[in-house]
Amino acid sequence: QKGLPSFIGSLDSRVKRYSEQEVLLTSNCWGFAWEVLFQADNADTSAMTISTADSTSAWRAFTGPGFDLIQSSRTEPRLLTDEKLRNKKIKSGDVLLIWHENPSTICGTDLYLDHVATCLDEDVYYEKSGSGDKVPFRLSTWKMITANFPPSVFFWEWRRLVRNNPLSPNLYGSIPRLKSASETFGVDSQVKGNLPPSKKKLQDRVSILSELRKNTAQRLSLQTELGDDGSIETQLYTGILVLEDIKYDSKTGRAFLPRSAFTPDWYLKMQQMLM
Repeated sequence: QKGLPSFIGSLDSRVKRYSEQEVLLTSNCWGFAWEVLFQADNADTSAMTISTADSTSAWRAFTGPGFDLIQSSRTEPRLLTDEKLRNKKIKSGDVLLIWHENPSTICGTDLYLDHVATCLDEDVYYEKSGSGDKVPFRLSTWKMITANFPPSVFFWEWRRLVRNNPLSPNLYGSIPRLKSASETFGVDSQVKGNLPPSKKKLQDRVSILSELRKNTAQRLSLQTELGDDGSIETQLYTGILVLEDIKYDSKTGRAFLPRSAFTPDWYLKMQQMLM
């Protein structure tokens, strides 16, 4: 994709405003979980997002003010071994976040979101079991998920939409419906986000993303990695790809694309969304 800024270099160096950058299109677990909740919270929508943001943006979204923390293995390690205790507070529609921490010389600790799944029943989850075209969407049991993510290595926590939690301390006034992936994860939202003081220079550096057209800004997410000296070593744009005009079978409730989605013109339209 031409015309996107490159931020690689020290935080004081000049930004390359108009460069050619790769844009990754991928379906991943946190994007799928977000879309499951969005579809449930917006029954009148006719769009579906199939490629979403990076893990850092997803972590901020799932731990933001729209979600309540229900329980965490960090404070209750027994949740990982006691099935009855683990399922006592969980309800259908809760999301399971699996994450770990890496030591960092920049900010003390780097947190990485490894996986997200949506709870359906006691120890039964709906998930995309990873990223990529060959990784399945599936119904998974606790045993299946822990086979991929050993409990002793990761932190596990469960969160619930404030709108779905009548006991929420954050439930007051009118709670808006969940926003779409493009509104939540686009670079326009990332620029507006409140970062800690230690990341202020980074936020100032990427602030030029606010100059992008809104249509473009809501179709892209940006992830950066810092080196030991604080410079930006790598960056990755992820495309937020939305399928419009989804149709639903009145008998089965299954979603399907209109015939126009299988024509060359449709693929050209998808490419133009990112330009």
